[in-house]
Amino acid sequence: MDRQGLLALGRALLILGSAAQIGCGSGGNGLDLGPTNVVVYQREFAFEELPRFGVFVADFEAPETGDLQVTVDWSLASDDIDLVLSNPACDEVARAAGTCKVLASDGSNAKPAELRLSTTATAYRLFVVNLGPGSESGSALVTLTQPRLVP
Repeated sequence: MDRQGLLALGRALLILGSAAQIGCGSGGNGLDLGPTNVVVYQREFAFEELPRFGVFVADFEAPETGDLQVTVDWSLASDDIDLVLSNPACDEVARAAGTCKVLASDGSNAKPAELRLSTTATAYRLFVVNLGPGSESGSALVTLTQPRLVP
């Protein structure tokens, strides 16, 4: 084989070796892209000894467009915790009177309670309402994700 043939063969082997390395570890051919939800914002709030009919209020701001999830968990499954998500202009009196614009709510008895919605960059107010029968302690986790293509 002449010098040109050896150089061409060397290039071909180099390209094949690079392609094989790209594919290693992914189980694919290295060119497959799959959507993955990436966390772009996360914040946790804690509440303690929230009495029956007590309300915990937390303000937060979604910094970007994405999928918003609010998860609230508490100590006892026998207690009923409800969630209301509104804008920050809503106060407890307006929420109780039903005059707030409610963006999402969870009135189920499921533990943990969850809210999910698509969002733009905006501010929110979360109300955690303890319907009892006992006092409660727990936490609220706010997570904003965006779908991204990753190899």
